[in-house]
Amino acid sequence: MSLGEDGARISMGRNAAIKRYNAKPEGQPMELLETRRSRMPVVIELLKSPWLSRASDLLNGTVASKKTEEAVTVVWDAERRCPSAFRRGEKTYRIDAIVQVWATERAWWDPRAHVSRRFWRVLARGGVYDLAYDRIEAEWRLVGIQD
Repeated sequence: MSLGEDGARISMGRNAAIKRYNAKPEGQPMELLETRRSRMPVVIELLKSPWLSRASDLLNGTVASKKTEEAVTVVWDAERRCPSAFRRGEKTYRIDAIVQVWATERAWWDPRAHVSRRFWRVLARGGVYDLAYDRIEAEWRLVGIQD
């Protein structure tokens, strides 16, 4: 413990900055969305997001998307450790942003049913695409196109 400029005791542990943080700065509203009027700009921005699913986009309880299973060629950015572009047919899609990354590992005990894939949901050419690297087959697949 040590004393601050005002004579108050200050903890110098790992949480010192957290304990000193002013959670209620003057002039800042306490609720992010405290009134209906202040909610509208946030809602409008969220609705512009191509990866956000709205209830009106749901069909039979699933997100409106096209499931596909087609081989694609992917340009891998080794420095960033993610895909930077992919080629589908004659078109090359430059990836503007990585939206989400996840992995699936199923039936590891059964060689015939084993699934081991790493997925990248990417934003490219104004659309949202799901790419998967199949670790067993060592190949890239386009597995989904979000509408």
